[in-house]
Amino acid sequence: MRILFVHSIGKNKFGGGERWLITVAAGLKSIGHTVFVGAKSDSKLQRAATKIGLETVSLNIISDLSIYHAFRIATFLKRNRIDIVITRGRDLAVAGLAARMGGRQVVIVRHGLPLRSSIRKHSFLLNWLADGIITNTYTIKNLYEQKGWVRNDFTKVIYNGTPRVDSVTPYNYSERYPGKTIVLSVGRLAAQKGYFFLIDAIALLSKKYSNLMFVVLGDGKLHSKLVSYAQKKGVSHLIEFEGFVENVIPYLMGCDLFVLSSLYEGMSNAAMEAMACGKPVIITKVNGAEELIPDEGKGILIPPSDSSAIAQAVERLVNDSKLRGQMGEEARRYVLENFTVSSMVEQIEQYIEGMVKARARV
Repeated sequence: MRILFVHSIGKNKFGGGERWLITVAAGLKSIGHTVFVGAKSDSKLQRAATKIGLETVSLNIISDLSIYHAFRIATFLKRNRIDIVITRGRDLAVAGLAARMGGRQVVIVRHGLPLRSSIRKHSFLLNWLADGIITNTYTIKNLYEQKGWVRNDFTKVIYNGTPRVDSVTPYNYSERYPGKTIVLSVGRLAAQKGYFFLIDAIALLSKKYSNLMFVVLGDGKLHSKLVSYAQKKGVSHLIEFEGFVENVIPYLMGCDLFVLSSLYEGMSNAAMEAMACGKPVIITKVNGAEELIPDEGKGILIPPSDSSAIAQAVERLVNDSKLRGQMGEEARRYVLENFTVSSMVEQIEQYIEGMVKARARV
């Protein structure tokens, strides 16, 4: 098949959705498909795709409904005989219109997060311009179907996959933070990630523990506000905002435990990667969290927006090295058995091939 990904995320943004795209695109290419990645020129996404040998197309889409870019994409679809377009919700209007003009390619939308705004508009566009949704949790699928936003056979659940990390050298935190227990968080510095609650939890923990160091990997608009808030709470010396890191796996391998304080998620790639690295994880009980951690042996689920719960969970793991080891090993086993990249790519291939064949029969 010939596949075009359309993903016009901002030039400096690169998070879980972008990592998913790169992993899937590379996986599909490795099993013989022709893959193009449409992204903003000189964006982190385009550079990441180019770095691993994916062919990219510069698509500087300037609005959710750019007729000019719809024509440009339609021309590309015709010229390159594209069979299927995989896009994100924000680009659906442009990509869907392009497919209508370019030969009615199958259009699949990937939703890694539940709809939270402009729901009526997005629901209309999904039913008018898309042929299906790929999502990563049954929570999202059930929500869309129960609300009547899409028909019951419209959404396909395919869990995210994470690679094996056996040969990765752990990052040596001890050089920078000797004697410290490292608590790692990974994610964009955005309201969704709940970092203000994490900082409040650090303030609670600082009253009892002096040996903790919290490291946050990611960048975003809230950087200065989060730094200021940490200073206000008197814990700026206990939290390091490391910025964007292209390969987070060594950092995950080297930390002692992982915390995800998100207010909403689909299924967190970062938490899954931490589990694959054999780390005990604390994540908020939102959306697909219970599908990733079905029982407490594999991690700790806490309520969202609850700093006390974060602090209590961190304290529990810090005080029990045996529990940390057991939970990390069980988490690693579970993820490597149920959330592999090869399984994810295989399921996506089967799904989109079925959609293309169904379109050909119409």
